[in-house]
Amino acid sequence: MIQSITGGLVVIVALIFAGMLAVQDILPYLSGWKRIVTICILVLYATYRFSRIYKDFKLLKQNKD
Repeated sequence: MIQSITGGLVVIVALIFAGMLAVQDILPYLSGWKRIVTICILVLYATYRFSRIYKDFKLLKQNKD
């Protein structure tokens, strides 16, 4: 359960950071293709972590039934 909570926080932080990178220039050395790749990696990582959390909750629900 604690792993799912921390994983959820990681998903939220990764998506917020990707959004900030997409909208603002918070890191001046990330420009051009480096910025786009970083945003894509953050979104893909958040998607991966969310799928793991979803799978864990689904498995936990099946074990309760």
